[in-house]
Amino acid sequence: MTLSLLKTGVLITRRVLLVNVILFFVFFTSYFVFSVYILRYVGSSVNNPLILQAAFHFIITITLILTSFFIHRINKVHLVYASSVATSIATLLLFLTSNELLRIVITLLIGVFFSTGQLAFFTYFWKLTSAQERGRVGGLIGFVSLPLSFVIDPIIAETLDFSGTILLGFFLSLGALVIVLLRPEKLMLTAKQPERENYSEKKTVLLYSIPWVLFSLVNVTLAKNISLNIFQQVSSSFYLFLIGLQTIGVIFGAIIGGVIADFLGRRLSLVFSLTLYGIGSALVGLVTNGVMLSLVYVANGLSWGILLIMYTFVVWGDLANNKNCARMYSIGLTTYYSSIGVGLLFTSTLQIPLVVSALASCLVVFLSNIPIALAPELLSSDFRERIKLRMHMNAVKKIKQSQNQG
Repeated sequence: MTLSLLKTGVLITRRVLLVNVILFFVFFTSYFVFSVYILRYVGSSVNNPLILQAAFHFIITITLILTSFFIHRINKVHLVYASSVATSIATLLLFLTSNELLRIVITLLIGVFFSTGQLAFFTYFWKLTSAQERGRVGGLIGFVSLPLSFVIDPIIAETLDFSGTILLGFFLSLGALVIVLLRPEKLMLTAKQPERENYSEKKTVLLYSIPWVLFSLVNVTLAKNISLNIFQQVSSSFYLFLIGLQTIGVIFGAIIGGVIADFLGRRLSLVFSLTLYGIGSALVGLVTNGVMLSLVYVANGLSWGILLIMYTFVVWGDLANNKNCARMYSIGLTTYYSSIGVGLLFTSTLQIPLVVSALASCLVVFLSNIPIALAPELLSSDFRERIKLRMHMNAVKKIKQSQNQG
């Protein structure tokens, strides 16, 4: 019964799913390799390397905004290929030159190529998925891809020297070309995405954007300050254990959030994740024993996993149509990257007591539920009714089977 329910309304094929898993893994993993590890070496002699990292994120933000206005005229698959080749060539140039200024310029160019390809990927994903399956498909992509990404970032990448990191970035960039074997262009031709002609109301877009903006800012300021306080209070081994629990939470949060979003609605999934994160933030400031910290890190991981899927794959896809798809997805991506850039600029100056950070984080996150409560549900009511009917029919069938057996 559970399996048949999970398959309700799913139209995506295994080949389409595999293409999207590969592309998400490539872009998600290579982002951390370039923004953290390669920039660490490139800006090693810069007086304030955080400014360089912030610049990298602002370059990505600007590129996403500009690209979103013309990307609909370009074949998305070809743009992913071009981005992959350009990023890999630029990565090799970092290895071939020793001039620090030139390396910085090349790394910033990598941000341009990377962000263009990433936006093309999300518009490609949107074209091949329908609204009624978008949550589960996005969750499954995250559930499969994230464990592999977390093995590379930071477990493997942390152990590599400059040459090894360059090679890792090079092969990750070329990894997107693997989809050639799956003939992604043909998938685009056979896609039957039902087009919604009308644009979403600006009010609806704003109501769904506000929580993501607030959460992203909290994540790079107050949440980072909380993590720093916890790191200073516990042993390094226990802190690594907490990070491991959080990682597991993110992985399972991805699949859980996708299922909730498709069966019970987008708003419930978002409210659940934000409320869970707010409660965890409050508890970490009030109770700091080992068991409570472990539970909080798992809860925060679940929240992050849900929000990651909702605000990368689902929400913007629901608000999009064929003409504004890239612009919708660029809203979510630019919010994320620009907030990280802002957070990097204020990291060294933001020092707030743990209790204050925790309670302020809780308050802001809880307030972000208000726009969600005011926003209309994005999931079709017809599909939700079919799900309820399917559940009712399965329950009746199960009762009859038990009566016959009795």
